[in-house]
Amino acid sequence: MIIKEQAIAKKITDDFLNNIKDLPEWVELYKLNHWSPSQLLAMDCMWGYKYLYLTQEQRRALPINSKMFTGVCLGDMGILTFGNYLWENKVGKGLVKSEIPPQRKIFDKVLEKFNAYEPADDADKAQHEISRLGLAKAYLTLKNGLKEINLTSPIECERYVELTLDGCVLPTIGRIDFEDENNFVEMKTKHRKKNRPRKDGTSNYSLPKLDEGYMGWEDHISQVAFYYFANEEKKKPHLFVMNEEEYKIYSPDNCDDLKPENLKKHLNKLTMTARRRERVMANHAGKTTWHQDIAPDFSHFFWKNMGEHLDIAKKLWGLD
Repeated sequence: MIIKEQAIAKKITDDFLNNIKDLPEWVELYKLNHWSPSQLLAMDCMWGYKYLYLTQEQRRALPINSKMFTGVCLGDMGILTFGNYLWENKVGKGLVKSEIPPQRKIFDKVLEKFNAYEPADDADKAQHEISRLGLAKAYLTLKNGLKEINLTSPIECERYVELTLDGCVLPTIGRIDFEDENNFVEMKTKHRKKNRPRKDGTSNYSLPKLDEGYMGWEDHISQVAFYYFANEEKKKPHLFVMNEEEYKIYSPDNCDDLKPENLKKHLNKLTMTARRRERVMANHAGKTTWHQDIAPDFSHFFWKNMGEHLDIAKKLWGLD
């Protein structure tokens, strides 16, 4: 995945560099050559720490968690089960659309990858075990949901798209989970969450609800908005959200947030974020003083499981 991101980022970067006569100095100083939907949806302080303070190598070493990894594995299952083509980087050829051969024992293949995950701590290990116990059921839920969407062959997976937001220097790039000629699908996975301990000290895990307005809803709609406009409004958007036991399929047919006029509002929010951050980078021109224009919120759950990085960030903002 890192290799593919590097390849497409380089291509797009080369393209826009060739079209800009006077390249802003901050582009090279901060070594930031593109936006992504997830990057624009991160808190300002988290974004600043990751992209203006850490190096690319340090970002790659940032910890992930079992929920994130489980989502990746379910995405792999979807690709191998329903995909006809996968966009990937090949040595000497760059990004190419490769045919996905017929697969056997898909669950077993992905389970091997799932089991190779190394938990960050005991809590993450417990979460990973809970996810493992429900993985087979989650795969069945995934298959039922994507069958209902009923994309038409050929189905492409992880195709890169690019959109330069209005008034921005950097292009925004992202990958579409699943698409056919007239539709695309943004897939989101929700996972069992550990509940508060009982009086006896034990805890159980419950499944999150998938109704409109769930935690993360606004961010997910914003991502759909990016892909919708990156496709020049030519493909019908679908937000497919699932947990271990159930799924929801949202589209303009049953969700007002996914109607074009409301997707435009979400794109505008992404645009405002990108503009504001480009102004921060321009104002500080490569200096670490950028943090003076960003108010941190270290109580936010996004900082959870960041380990020593939380302490480093607090020192950066003088709040240790």
